[in-house]
Amino acid sequence: MKIKLLLLISMVFLGFILITTSNVVASNYDIGVDKGDKFTWKCNICDKKKMEDLLGKNWNSNGTGLFEELKRGNRMRLTVKETDKDLEIYNPNSQENEEFFSITFKKWIWTNDDEWGDYDYKDQITHYSHPKDYSDDLIFPNFAPVWLPLPLDDYLKEIGLYEGYSIDTRSRTITAISCEIQKDDLKGDYPTEYIKIHATYNDQGILNSYKLYIANHQIIVEIVLENKSILTTIEFFIPVILVIIYIGIIYLIYKKVLIG
Repeated sequence: MKIKLLLLISMVFLGFILITTSNVVASNYDIGVDKGDKFTWKCNICDKKKMEDLLGKNWNSNGTGLFEELKRGNRMRLTVKETDKDLEIYNPNSQENEEFFSITFKKWIWTNDDEWGDYDYKDQITHYSHPKDYSDDLIFPNFAPVWLPLPLDDYLKEIGLYEGYSIDTRSRTITAISCEIQKDDLKGDYPTEYIKIHATYNDQGILNSYKLYIANHQIIVEIVLENKSILTTIEFFIPVILVIIYIGIIYLIYKKVLIG
């Protein structure tokens, strides 16, 4: 009986190890999107007057950022044209080639037209292949990027982010970034009052939701991803299903080995 009990305990322990390590991801950074992937965001809230008060007149005209011509009720689309895991760009300061991940995409700027038509332009998003290459006290453009390399939590933890950032990785499928910025803490004495940004990312490293608050949790900007990944939902339930199956197997073994 003792041998049977020891065997059962060993199987339980082995099963526990297999389940808890089945989702461990090696910290080799990668691009989570593929050529042809399409992503569409909708702006649910945008107080343009307040954003101008907070960040100045050029808050929504900073090149190719998330805020470019942002307007409530409008939608923005990116279609991935190509990805590059081995991009090298010469840095005149270090006089060395630096390694980057890059995504080249077609972009449709925020519009309320249901017919997308021709894209507005092509552009590129890059991130260092090695996150430690970023300079210290980094603040992302628009405070949270549209895309990040995977695995998100490992990549972000290696960056010397601005002190107001915090990273929440409690969810298996969603990583959240928060950034609190005090009044006059940015160049040009912006923002003109305290702001907080909360952004979440899906399993592809794509921006899932974005909110910019002021005091009393008043939302000034809210952006959400419309075509959310189905895999995110499926992957959430996989460990639960595995645990249920495993418990069932252990119960059957228990009945057969210990009870008879």
